[in-house]
Amino acid sequence: MRLETTDLSRSGCYVQVLIPLPVGTRIRATLWLDGYPVVIRGRVATCHPQFGNGIMFQEFEDHADLQLCRYLDAITSG
Repeated sequence: MRLETTDLSRSGCYVQVLIPLPVGTRIRATLWLDGYPVVIRGRVATCHPQFGNGIMFQEFEDHADLQLCRYLDAITSG
């Protein structure tokens, strides 16, 4: 499933989806940041019907945490 993310931070993001998942649901997702995959595991932290879910990041695969930090630093300083 391909979704749009907003409010991306080091600790989580928001995904826009019409039928959101229940709070507490565990997820594994791939974020594509500047063409590079960033694989995270997390949990649904908030649920807003017909709008989306807040996702809290819990684990990063490989060096995904470093890639995310570099990406966020680049977009905030540029």
